[in-house]
Amino acid sequence: MSKTILFDVDGTLVDTEKTIIKSWQKTLKDTLNIEPKAEELFYVLGIPGTKAVQKYSNNPQQSKELLELWEHNDHQMFHYAKLFSGIENMLQQLTAKGVQLGIVTSRTNQEMKIVLDKFNLEKYFDTFITASKTKLHKPNPEPILKAIETLKVDPAETLYIGDSIYDFQCAKNAKVEFALASWGAKDNPEFSKVDYLLQKPTDLVKLV
Repeated sequence: MSKTILFDVDGTLVDTEKTIIKSWQKTLKDTLNIEPKAEELFYVLGIPGTKAVQKYSNNPQQSKELLELWEHNDHQMFHYAKLFSGIENMLQQLTAKGVQLGIVTSRTNQEMKIVLDKFNLEKYFDTFITASKTKLHKPNPEPILKAIETLKVDPAETLYIGDSIYDFQCAKNAKVEFALASWGAKDNPEFSKVDYLLQKPTDLVKLV
């Protein structure tokens, strides 16, 4: 079984869907005076904010302003976020078993800091690969490959855990195994092809 496990953050470790969607809705209302329904904004889950704002703006300055306000609103609404049930217990058990753990996320360094400030998770992970640390992002394999290079581990002994189709594609492109965190995932027919389907966090401990 895998000696190294890499995790996505949003929808995998932390339930941030409400925070992300509500803060993006507020940003769009305050700047463009539009009010998309939540389901129209699910596309943002799992991709960097820089890519998400392209749907509503092609102007670099406006995109920058949207991103800055979105980050501010996300911070203000982060009280909605919570760890999925069983996550910390899972991380404790994996650490006790000597499994090396890392983070590969579409959050920037600053956005990741918001998570770490609220949840005491930093102690479990040996690397944090954010969108600030790579030129290319999911579904491109670069973020996972950067984690593998940083940790000096074997891709064949590495497993990536995520909840989105971008996570799955990133893992496939990096040629590492993928486990779907079904507790945070939206239905997608492509998920029938994942290596492992996790119904709850403790299922991952059983795999090790």
